[in-house]
Amino acid sequence: MTDMEHKPNGWNLPINRMTKEEWKDYFECRKKYDIKLSEQEIANNTNEAVNFLNDMEQFRKIAIKNPLLPGLAIASKASHGLKAIKDYNLSLAKEVYPDEF
Repeated sequence: MTDMEHKPNGWNLPINRMTKEEWKDYFECRKKYDIKLSEQEIANNTNEAVNFLNDMEQFRKIAIKNPLLPGLAIASKASHGLKAIKDYNLSLAKEVYPDEF
């Protein structure tokens, strides 16, 4: 889903309720973070992130560049709502669940 006229499934559920501004931010995040990466790019991000296991903030900044696994993304949406995963790369999840994010 890409804009205010094409919101994801479940947009109207209490867990996913957002103001117009929050929806605008959500869709901006989709454009910014949903980047399809090659296996090599994912491996490079993972290897870089491992260097920061003692700095969880820096580790997270690097690790969330990698696509969230589809099952984890849909489970996170169901249990925590779209706002909780807005800063993650959902490119793989959108391939498996095209109407959910």
